[in-house]
Amino acid sequence: MSAKELLEQIVGKANGNEAVKKDLTGFNKVFQFKVSDSSPFYVAIENGSVSLKDGETPSPSTTISGTDAVLSDMFSGKLDSIKAFMSGQIKVSGDVFSAQKLTGVISKLRA
Repeated sequence: MSAKELLEQIVGKANGNEAVKKDLTGFNKVFQFKVSDSSPFYVAIENGSVSLKDGETPSPSTTISGTDAVLSDMFSGKLDSIKAFMSGQIKVSGDVFSAQKLTGVISKLRA
């Protein structure tokens, strides 16, 4: 399954989980994913609602770059996001702390 497909499932779970929606209320961020071997997409979080869209957004809070395989492994839990960052498998620019919050949300909803 591609990184985008995995993230679509996670976004669906986030929007159906009242505890996650409450946790994300007031956390208004946009995460751009630049996939070196696929098309870019982004996740927008606004007032507790999460959406996934194709393409690039003009002013993301955070940009995360990597291959589809590495991002898929991160989203599925096979690869720790901190290890991926520290080993150079992904690059993160912008608001790194918000990326950590996104990682926490993904971890909660992965199962």
